[in-house]
Amino acid sequence: MMTIGEVFPGKTRILVVDDDSDLRLTLCEYLESRNFLVSSARNGSEAVALLKSGKVIFDIIFTDLIMPPGPDGLEVLKVAKDLNLFCHVVVMTGYSSIETAIESIRCGAFDYLTKPFKLAQIEIVANRILEYLILMSDNKRLSAQLALATEKSTAIDSRLERIESLLSRIIANMGEKSKTLTPLVF
Repeated sequence: MMTIGEVFPGKTRILVVDDDSDLRLTLCEYLESRNFLVSSARNGSEAVALLKSGKVIFDIIFTDLIMPPGPDGLEVLKVAKDLNLFCHVVVMTGYSSIETAIESIRCGAFDYLTKPFKLAQIEIVANRILEYLILMSDNKRLSAQLALATEKSTAIDSRLERIESLLSRIIANMGEKSKTLTPLVF
């Protein structure tokens, strides 16, 4: 099975934010091996500074929820969404609860992962986000094509109406002329 990362190599930029250096480095190496462009931040402050710098626009952010002293993963999520509505954030946590899951999703998280997780789960989530982005792109492209086809159809309909009107007038004129012409008798 081919992954979307292989179909679009070098296009998807991922930021991994986690204060656990072993997990952060493992995630970065794994995602890079799957053809993603990966950056990392050691904590929420570093992530927020990187996001606000505008040097790199990230498509996907995997962020830990709790990173003392702060900002936490929800703040990273909020900043990311404020700066780029099309950024998809996945919140990861070892302190899972229904409340934090609901709050994460309410703030705009694409997904919520409980630690420990398998590396394959990270790739599955990243590919699911990419599939979503591809669907959105296809939707925009097809909507534009539909708008163009509708515009052309409207123009054609308008021309047909003018042609029908012109033909009606020609037929009416021909009818009037035929009344004024004397028929030839043989």
